[in-house]
Amino acid sequence: MAERGSILPLAVQLYTFRDPARFGGSGMGLDAATLREIADAGFLGVETVDVPGGDPAVARRVLDDLDLMVTSSHTWERWTDPDALRRGVDALAELGSPRVIVSPPAEELRTSLPELIDRLAAASEIAGERGLRLGIHNHDAEMAVVDGELAIDRLAAGLGGAADFQIDIFWAVVGHADPAAVIAGLAERVVSLHLKDGVALPSRDQADEPFVNVPVGSGVVDPGPAIAAATTAGAVEWLIVEFDHVEGSPVEATRASLQNLVSRGLGRARST
Repeated sequence: MAERGSILPLAVQLYTFRDPARFGGSGMGLDAATLREIADAGFLGVETVDVPGGDPAVARRVLDDLDLMVTSSHTWERWTDPDALRRGVDALAELGSPRVIVSPPAEELRTSLPELIDRLAAASEIAGERGLRLGIHNHDAEMAVVDGELAIDRLAAGLGGAADFQIDIFWAVVGHADPAAVIAGLAERVVSLHLKDGVALPSRDQADEPFVNVPVGSGVVDPGPAIAAATTAGAVEWLIVEFDHVEGSPVEATRASLQNLVSRGLGRARST
């Protein structure tokens, strides 16, 4: 946990650099050259999708050599399947990741929230068996109003201390919410932010419409208020830059994001 009021450290989500042509499937390989560029740019950590390259020991060694911390890990394992989740969490524990992050299905947020909360609580117990915390990453559906409350607030109330939250400020804005207000409402339940930006926003996540991310701080999603709220909340550990789609080099886009954030005093990078 960062000290309340301190400048928060910057990391990058490795989903940004997926390359199916090089790695096959989802393209989440272990790309040491890209990782070196990330470290050289000044990032202090990375967030993974499961284990890059599949071998936790090898991935851990590469990251340690570059002095890159693992902030947390999203999983594409079926987290509602206890056996699949245990396999995924076992690998992440070996990698050294402190958190496993999942995204609830949008339809269940709208139609079966109590049952979803039960499934997330069960997943939290499995993560805890391996010493990891469960985190929930939002898209736009969590910002929908359900029975007079934001769905994400109902999730938080139903789960109590069983799970933490990772607020994606871009998708919160797409969901017509104020990210700073969402963070302030969840307070110490928020442990990290996903920072991304765009000059035009899609109508919703998974809509069949193209959109392009731009370096954080150069589009319509101002990260300043959300980061200020995160700093005040006091439990946020990392600011994590991520792109779903970017034109040109994703490394250059992440580097520009880091420079924008550091120049505004909004994030902390590696000393050069």
